[in-house]
Amino acid sequence: YNFFMTHVSQKKVEAIDFKQAEKQLVKLISKLETHGATHFINELFTEAERIMFTKRFAAILMFQQNYSPYKVSNTVGISLSTSQHYYKSYVEGQFDKLLACIPKKQKSEFLSIVQDFMLFEISAKARARLLKRALG
Repeated sequence: YNFFMTHVSQKKVEAIDFKQAEKQLVKLISKLETHGATHFINELFTEAERIMFTKRFAAILMFQQNYSPYKVSNTVGISLSTSQHYYKSYVEGQFDKLLACIPKKQKSEFLSIVQDFMLFEISAKARARLLKRALG
């Protein structure tokens, strides 16, 4: 679990206070519409954090589709050791609740974009689809 943690300030926050704040944040996020969620993510997270979360999510979905850690590493652009850590967590069931709460259609749409990345270097048609999605 600590593998996924970012650096957190050494200043201690009471666990009960943090849990209450975390609950409120989740409640707030759950009520956001697409437009608001876009602003929330783009303004709160750095570009590097957005890329990291996107890659992590892609890896998890790919594992659910039986991709190997090696294939995930190459496709998503993460190190093999990072992919193996994610895979170990996936196998241990760490992402089961996440995967269960996302509708199949949204998973398929996201994986479709990831598959376009896999074909990016070999298929002009995939490149065109990816560009259309990125601009659309």
